Amino acid sequence: MTAMRAVRVERPGAIGMVEVDRPRPGPGEVLVAVAAVGICGSDVELLEGTRPAPYVRYPVVPGHEWAGTVAEVGPGVAGLAPGDRVVAEGFRACGACDRCKEGRTNLCSAEYAETGFTHPGAFAEFVAVPSRLVHRLPPDADLEAAALLEPAACVAEGLLAVELRPGLRVAVVGAGTLGLLAVAMLRLSSPARLALVGSRAGRLELGRRLGATEVLDIRNDDVERLDGGFDLVFEAANRPSGGAAALRLARRGGTVVLEGISGSAQPGLSGDEVPLRHLRVQGVFGASGAAWRWVVSHFASGALDTRPLISHRYRLGDYERAFATLRDREAGALKVQLAP
Repeated sequence: MTAMRAVRVERPGAIGMVEVDRPRPGPGEVLVAVAAVGICGSDVELLEGTRPAPYVRYPVVPGHEWAGTVAEVGPGVAGLAPGDRVVAEGFRACGACDRCKEGRTNLCSAEYAETGFTHPGAFAEFVAVPSRLVHRLPPDADLEAAALLEPAACVAEGLLAVELRPGLRVAVVGAGTLGLLAVAMLRLSSPARLALVGSRAGRLELGRRLGATEVLDIRNDDVERLDGGFDLVFEAANRPSGGAAALRLARRGGTVVLEGISGSAQPGLSGDEVPLRHLRVQGVFGASGAAWRWVVSHFASGALDTRPLISHRYRLGDYERAFATLRDREAGALKVQLAP
């Protein structure tokens, strides 16, 4: 077997570079040479041991936000060939349960399985994935930008669940990766108003470049004056106050999409607000195949540009610096990527 380098988390707090056998694609699988892989907050949770136990299997090679080039195809694979530029869905849904038959593959009823958490991910030179999960990109696709299609698909899952139409007054709470991607994607629906609420000046300015018509810094601006002013609010703040702020910003009869996970054990929302203000609240877990097809289509057409979100790039061997950069608030990191 040919060897390859990979970054592996043996157990919480124990991470290192290892040399492992390069995967061989089995029936229905493809082997992909990884060009770029993003580090997500959930990868930090995996390393720190704070990810819920049902959603990780140690030891594991992380990496679920990635793009690359097909290196080899296994038996029975059609429609893909070496040299194709690709991304792939992370959830390895069973395809047979009721949720999968509905097309809601992100809610598969079988045992949780996801590349980078229960199966080897893309913090490696190569990754093997089922061909049924692969999406082919244009031959000239920017693979660093394409590595952001996984978080973009998670945003799309929320947007596809609500009634998007031109002319809506929309607010996004949270100016991290998901919030900024939400701004970039909501812009495509021609909103009458698109506000971004966050706390870091650099990210807010990027949000304006991505399509926000107004930005508000929660530390300096009077955000409360906007309460009840929006038809649709998309929350991706990942803190307990984010969901509460999203509910306040929505008008009576409005819609709130909750994407952020705060990790707090204390309730951050008042349940009475939902019926009293006749709100529709939509939660989001991961991304279905439909959401992936939506973002890949917009990316391939050039309508969705994710490259401005990439702030730092490191070689695979510099993974420790990459994680340190992501944790350092003074570094101004947004999306940190490794290039295996």
